[in-house]
Amino acid sequence: MGTETSGAERWLAAIVESSDDAIIGQSLQGIVTSWNRGAERIFGYSANEAIGKAIQSLIWPSKENEKDADLLRRISHGERIDHFETIRRHKNGTKVLVSLSMSPIIDSDGTVIGVAKIARDITGRVALERSLVESGDQLRLLTESEARARAASLADRRFRELIENAPDGILQIDGAGKITLSNHTAETLFGYAENELLARNVEDLVPEAHRKGHAEHRHKFVMAGVSRPMGPNLDLYARRKDGGEFPVEISLSPVTTDEGIRVTAVIRDVTERKRTEEHVRTLQKSYMAELEARQKEAERLNRLKDEFLASVSHEFRTPLHTIIGFTDLLSEQLEGPLNETQRAFLRHIHRDSEHLLGLINDVLDLSRIESGGLKLQKENLPVREAIFEAVSAIQPHAEAKSVRIHEQESNDLYVIADPVRLRQIFYNLLSNAVKFTSPGGMITVTAEPNGSSVRITVTDTGIGMSQQDQKQVFDRFYQVSNKTGGAGLGLAICKQLVEMQGGSISVESEPGSGSRFHFELPATSV
Repeated sequence: MGTETSGAERWLAAIVESSDDAIIGQSLQGIVTSWNRGAERIFGYSANEAIGKAIQSLIWPSKENEKDADLLRRISHGERIDHFETIRRHKNGTKVLVSLSMSPIIDSDGTVIGVAKIARDITGRVALERSLVESGDQLRLLTESEARARAASLADRRFRELIENAPDGILQIDGAGKITLSNHTAETLFGYAENELLARNVEDLVPEAHRKGHAEHRHKFVMAGVSRPMGPNLDLYARRKDGGEFPVEISLSPVTTDEGIRVTAVIRDVTERKRTEEHVRTLQKSYMAELEARQKEAERLNRLKDEFLASVSHEFRTPLHTIIGFTDLLSEQLEGPLNETQRAFLRHIHRDSEHLLGLINDVLDLSRIESGGLKLQKENLPVREAIFEAVSAIQPHAEAKSVRIHEQESNDLYVIADPVRLRQIFYNLLSNAVKFTSPGGMITVTAEPNGSSVRITVTDTGIGMSQQDQKQVFDRFYQVSNKTGGAGLGLAICKQLVEMQGGSISVESEPGSGSRFHFELPATSV
């Protein structure tokens, strides 16, 4: 299934990249997420320049800003908006007239997560329509004299060449709905021989299901007298001579002549674009289904991993607790005195068992944090008590190494935190400080208010760290020195626990000058 999806994605990418239209992905916050070559050609920005930037840079400064905000709101509610004309800005600052379609990007849960846009450059087409109107006006003026009639003939030939070579179908319809002008492209689109369209009624080109009321719509358009796209947000279809139907875009412009108002219709076959849009939607659904399946599989594997770690940790910790317990009993010498060698053996067994138990606890904690299985019970906690408990727990290790620990008074400071996890943060930082401080050194713990937070600092006189070490010291399994032991998880766990409680952690250090670990937690008062 993965291979098929990969092939479909490559096919989709090829379709998108080969399209002459701009195909753009956008987040609901207005940030460009995808940008094809058609977009580069129409707007002048490369993909590297556009992706990650605000779509606002394309919008021409006018009331279009308000219109785009309303369109984005409608899209966020799942509405599709098809084929409306608007103005956009080219990279060089010039105007670009586009026909724009917008549709919501919906994930597997039915949530709108972005916007897909297809834009077609109609600057040339609009210029052509204006030329048609201007040429019609010119023809009326040139009929006033015989000399001007000759010029009119030349203008007419140029006019005919212009519309004959146009890439879109062009029709002109009189007040009764009769076609009075057509170009070669229109004849090809509708399957008629040369000049066969002339004098036919325009309703012959409308699918039978939509003919009812078409004449009334034409009349209302003529009375309004305003150029506009036909049926914005509707799927329009035209009928060929053989009865076949195909999707179209139509732009209408009224032209006043001596014979009355004529309507010029510029018609574009959008079959290929519709097919591309459908391919995009189909592949999008397929991609979202595949993504959902992969997500469920990842969740299943995570559950299995958590279950495995919990089971293995339990199986490891049970015998370790037994080993530690029996070494404590033997050390008490209740069954008889031990010689120095035996006592040394017991100390090694006890120390290494405690070390292994700590590693297992760290691995299990990190796994629970990353899987979201660790739940916090936040309370208003006095900072002084948390520091005292952590220092009391680490003091034997510090004394064994002749390292002093100094606590600064912090009687009136309280934080919002989980008491167990706050002690764990303190213990990890103090244990780390003892590990890297030479005999005779000192560790200082200070706490002070910092706006809406309490800033706590653990300072040591140890070996310090380089700039590179400081960048990676909170990464999982990273160790500043291989000589100190451990799995490199303590500081990674500290960072996760601090951030889960709404705080932040950082380090300052220089090689040979010790380190200062700072962390902040939300302050409270009692």
